[in-house]
Amino acid sequence: MAQRMTKITPIAASVALTLGLAGCGSDNDRNTYVPPVESVISSDDAQFNVEITGKAVKGAMKGAVVSVMTLDASGESVPVAFRLEASAEAETFTGEATSQDAADAAVEASKIAGNPDALITNDSGRYSIYLEDDFSGPVYITVTTSEEGDDSFLRCDAYVGCGTYDEAPEVDDVNDGDTNIEFGEWYKADLELSVVKYVAAAEADSSEASGAAGDANVARSFKANVTFLTTLVAQALLEAEGEVDADAIASTSLNTVIQVLGPDAAVLLSALIGDLSNGGAVDLSDVDGEESLSQGVLMLAQLSSSVQGLPSISDSIESIKAGIAAGTLSTTDIATTLQTAVSSTASVFVAIATGDEDAIKTALEAAYLANNPDATAAEISAFAQNSAGIAANAKAAKDEAVKNGAATDAALAELAGTVQEALEELGCTGDECVAGDDFFADLAVALSAQIDASTTELTALQASVDAAEGMLADVQALGGDAITDADSAIEFVAAVAALENKAEAADLATATDIIYVKAQGYVSTASLLVAENTDYQGVLDTATDLQDEALVEVENVSVYELALAQLVLDAEAAIGEYEIVVEAAKEIAMDTADVADEKKTAADTAEAASTSALADAQAAVDSGDDAQATVELVDAAVTAASEFSAAVDALELAIEQALEAATAYEAVAVTEADMAEAADLVESAEMMAEAAVTQAELANEQLVTALSLQAEAELAVATASVKETSESLSTMTVLTSTGGDALYDTAEVLFDVFEELADMGESGSGTSSAHPEWAYEYSLDDLTLMLTNSTTDSMITASAAYQDDQLVVAWGGMLTTESDATVELVTGDVAADALEECKAFADGTITDSTQIDSCLVFTFDGDVSADSVDDAELTMTQAWNRVEIMDGDSGFMGTLNLSGMEETDMAMLELAGMSGDLDFSVMSEVDSSGDEDMTMLEIKVNGDAAMGYTLSMSGSESAGYMGDVKAMYDGMMMTFGTATKVTNGVSITYIDDEVIEYTDVTLIDSSN
Repeated sequence: MAQRMTKITPIAASVALTLGLAGCGSDNDRNTYVPPVESVISSDDAQFNVEITGKAVKGAMKGAVVSVMTLDASGESVPVAFRLEASAEAETFTGEATSQDAADAAVEASKIAGNPDALITNDSGRYSIYLEDDFSGPVYITVTTSEEGDDSFLRCDAYVGCGTYDEAPEVDDVNDGDTNIEFGEWYKADLELSVVKYVAAAEADSSEASGAAGDANVARSFKANVTFLTTLVAQALLEAEGEVDADAIASTSLNTVIQVLGPDAAVLLSALIGDLSNGGAVDLSDVDGEESLSQGVLMLAQLSSSVQGLPSISDSIESIKAGIAAGTLSTTDIATTLQTAVSSTASVFVAIATGDEDAIKTALEAAYLANNPDATAAEISAFAQNSAGIAANAKAAKDEAVKNGAATDAALAELAGTVQEALEELGCTGDECVAGDDFFADLAVALSAQIDASTTELTALQASVDAAEGMLADVQALGGDAITDADSAIEFVAAVAALENKAEAADLATATDIIYVKAQGYVSTASLLVAENTDYQGVLDTATDLQDEALVEVENVSVYELALAQLVLDAEAAIGEYEIVVEAAKEIAMDTADVADEKKTAADTAEAASTSALADAQAAVDSGDDAQATVELVDAAVTAASEFSAAVDALELAIEQALEAATAYEAVAVTEADMAEAADLVESAEMMAEAAVTQAELANEQLVTALSLQAEAELAVATASVKETSESLSTMTVLTSTGGDALYDTAEVLFDVFEELADMGESGSGTSSAHPEWAYEYSLDDLTLMLTNSTTDSMITASAAYQDDQLVVAWGGMLTTESDATVELVTGDVAADALEECKAFADGTITDSTQIDSCLVFTFDGDVSADSVDDAELTMTQAWNRVEIMDGDSGFMGTLNLSGMEETDMAMLELAGMSGDLDFSVMSEVDSSGDEDMTMLEIKVNGDAAMGYTLSMSGSESAGYMGDVKAMYDGMMMTFGTATKVTNGVSITYIDDEVIEYTDVTLIDSSN
């Protein structure tokens, strides 16, 4: 640490002495006294062991220039000292100046002067830097590729491509030699991405995490990926020109994600939303497995991929940034363009995760058309010619991601649909853009679920680490003093080699690092929640506990790998000491061949299980007997096929290790017997490798088939659910005529009676001349009326008032229809209060119809009163009614609203409420302006089980009424059947070709 000191230097002393002697001369020597100048020296011991590491991905940015700065209190970027390697020991830095502050500044300048001349990313876009051990604050990192002048490149991970080359590159293992920049190809482009990472101060009791496995010099490690979204956040922070801390990063990240992706998608990013630099740096063309493909990570990867496919990445980022700053992103052209691109990417990924290359090719071509609506026929044809190759590359990239452990095949298939649904509607409008209590509650639930899942994962990983440590101890016991001769040395060397192979397959360092980085993200998001409401402290505590436990395993694995590295050195020493090069190579080759045989047996077993499960699933789908049981069988088939694929991946790694060992044995074999044996092992491994390729193809075919059956079975379940909803509706759709007819008829009676009473006395009773079945009692003084129908035992009470051009009526009663259904119009207990509510609603004071009881409003062509109503012309009739209906088959409780426009001959009915357990709504419009009534009907059923069921029909009596049945499926509305009005009901032809007629149903009644 700093050792500050102030002293007079020898130069200062000599100057003082000279001046002092000069003062002893003659008064005429014109010498003048100059006081001595004191020089301050400052020094500081520093170690650079705080690791900041990450990847710059848009796809991958290789050979890109990395700039590292910090931000001061005003948000301005200033230099910061860093190194490319962690310090093994402290360095001493000194500075000399005429003041303490200047000397301290000189010390910092000397540290910065030691910064590397250049820092560039590797082929995957990775970089690592090391800051001082006591550093805390924001780090501002930019990564830049250039179209000209350096060796930086950008990899295209947009499925529909990233434009064209000015000149076609040479053919190699990535580029195919044409001028199209296709998925997976490298190209030159001007692009700068950035990130702001906050490094918290080290805690006094910090256990000092090892960031790089085996590097004891790293005290703390932080992930700082550089992506499209981190760039938006970083630029917003810089433009705010304020102090940047963890809270500022979290709140800016939240606002950015909500505006770009929308609040629902933001909840899926619960693990990352507090600090987006912790994840999402995934190049879809080369997924290395360093990051799990969770729903949040996959969503960010697809978003980034989509942006790369736009005409200009930099211009797109600037447009998006401007939209976020203005709070109007969802209304901009770039938002529309981005939505199209993202939806296309999500559709292609679904095909990649669930289909074969033909399905991917079809999805690619559809995505190209969606993203390039103005493409010429020649351009469309050219893309189609290349799409098969792109599909093959995309599928290979997915297979490699699975092999690298980023996800299982089954998990990817499920995630693809989830992410597609989340990306279906980007952005936000109005209040959606502001994170409120409900959002944070949903975020807390989602985050807690993520923490629980990672805790379970960590528990399993801890068991794996414990097992690895146990195997390590067993092998260590074979070394050292236990080696007494060549045989024991061979045993030790072979055991070390076997342990190395197991460690390679387990890759515990990556697994523990993934969970630790996730936990850091959980803590960031939980801190954001606590800043909003301290009630979320429990979530933060759980996240912190997980982070601490994950850190322990990171350190355990680091110690394990250091010990394993030492064992390898010991094994090499034993080989030299006992001169067992051939013998050890033979033993290792034989052992690894045995392991490959074991993995082959496991793969064959998995193949048999998958084949059997697939056959059962196929039989169930073909029978169509029990849709739900079929779904369970196909789910089992998908799991079995995914496990088969994983078993083949493990086999391929074991074969690779066996071939490497056999080749090494062959290289050192001396005797003919050894050479022949080694050659046999090499040949056997090569034959196994060829067979494994065939088996991998079979595993993929079975997975694709199982996923196809799964989709078919799930669709069958959804179709069955739609049919059940249709059946439920068929028992109560009579409400659309029962309630509607009753209310229309009643409104007509009321209006006619009002007209009759206008010419009569102030009060009285009698029988309506227009409707003799109705008797009345009335008072014109207070505009009250009671109607009774002795034939049907119906009764209506009404109180009315004239209001400008309206006659407003608060009404209620019990109506009995010709079909013996009863319709109750609910009104307030106090007639005067009910009327005041209706008047307030009629004049717009009350705007929510659910806040009133039953009201009827007659609108005329001008102001009306009791004296003028006879001469006024009725222009519109409207009714808002709280209704309870019983028709003998099904009840209903809800609202039934009616309106009729005399001038346009338009009538509308809106019905919403509950019938039994069914929550539904009806919208019906009748246009009588032409020679024949034109009717439109839409029925929607609410609730998750109904899947957004919507039955729509329209037409006329002469032309017929036709429509369709739709419901939500796989994240979007899908047509499940076509509907036609028949003589006595409705006929629906479903997508499984079943035709069901729902008789005795009056969905459309032209008399309304």
